[in-house]
Amino acid sequence: MVAPLEGIRVLEVANWVAAPSCAALMADMGADVVKVEPPGGDALRGIVEQPPVESFPGNLTFELDNRGKRSIVVDMQRPGGAELVRRLARDVDIFVTNLTQPRAERFGLTFEQLREVNPRVVYAVFSGYGTSGPDSARRGFDFTSFWAHSGIQSVIGEPPSAPPLCRRSQGDHTSALNLLAATLAALRLRDATGEAQRCEVALQRTGMWTIAGDVQRALVTGEQPPRHDRVHPSNPIFNSYPTSDGRWVMLAMAQTDRYWGSFCAMMARPDWAERYPDFDSLLRGAEELAPEIEGRFLEHDLGYWGDRLDEFDLTWAPVAELPEVVSSPQLRHQGAFTAVEHEAIEGFETIAAPFSIDGADVRVRGRAPEPGEHSHEILRDFGLDGAEVADLAASGTLG
Repeated sequence: MVAPLEGIRVLEVANWVAAPSCAALMADMGADVVKVEPPGGDALRGIVEQPPVESFPGNLTFELDNRGKRSIVVDMQRPGGAELVRRLARDVDIFVTNLTQPRAERFGLTFEQLREVNPRVVYAVFSGYGTSGPDSARRGFDFTSFWAHSGIQSVIGEPPSAPPLCRRSQGDHTSALNLLAATLAALRLRDATGEAQRCEVALQRTGMWTIAGDVQRALVTGEQPPRHDRVHPSNPIFNSYPTSDGRWVMLAMAQTDRYWGSFCAMMARPDWAERYPDFDSLLRGAEELAPEIEGRFLEHDLGYWGDRLDEFDLTWAPVAELPEVVSSPQLRHQGAFTAVEHEAIEGFETIAAPFSIDGADVRVRGRAPEPGEHSHEILRDFGLDGAEVADLAASGTLG
């Protein structure tokens, strides 16, 4: 099998999660990804897992988002450091960064500056709000730019509770897929035109895209959509309900006229179908019916209701807990998890790329590197001789 990005060289000058996870997916597809780290390494390396994972000494998110890469440590604050990175950038296909525009200018690593030394570079830049505009200088993480400032947080959760927090890396990994798609499209355009390309992805715009239906409605009406309220649903069979063992089922039957009769039969409540004989009457009675449906679900456990819902071929899912997710036969069959040889833990598994390409070699190719693990090797591969490497190491520029 051929790796889709075999022969493609990527230089990553980025930290934290989003941009590095995009580059990690390129490594999964066979690209040679060189990660440039500052002295001490990517800032994410120093974040302690909460709660700590005793069996793994490092940061698991860093491990996930930097697998299959090679690491070089360069102090760009020292004379010659930024010039060394520019020298590496002359010989790559893709440059991935989340440097702010002022820092990129300071180090000579803007698109315009790199295009001068590499007229075929694909420049992929990631930020919280975009690199231009009134908010471009704002600091942004997924909790702020993606979750809060995109509008997601305002429409999630049930009233009157406070808007809930997102989970860590939720916005970063979603944005990474956007950046990957844009970068690969830019790479194809580069190959077609022979000219350098620049693409950009921001957390805020990605967040807005994930609730695009709500945003589109706001564009037309100028109104804030109501938060979902499971106690007062607009459709009682597009809702979540608890079961007797403390678990939950999520029903998703928008085509109420198609499913309603089967749902009543499944619940052994034919009287509901008589009381609400058509779609309109069901929606009008939703608030009255929802507590009755909840009471019925509370009579049995999740296993019982799962069998019943499947027997009647209704659209539903259990609200799965993560130990169930990682042991899911479906996800295991799909290859969602893969073993990686790792010195820190025997039998280490990580999450595979969330896509597959038939007949292509897409796989996790190794653990995340230690800071500067490949510094000398990388410089040799990029054409520097032994004396140059020794001088850089002696000056403290090379870690």
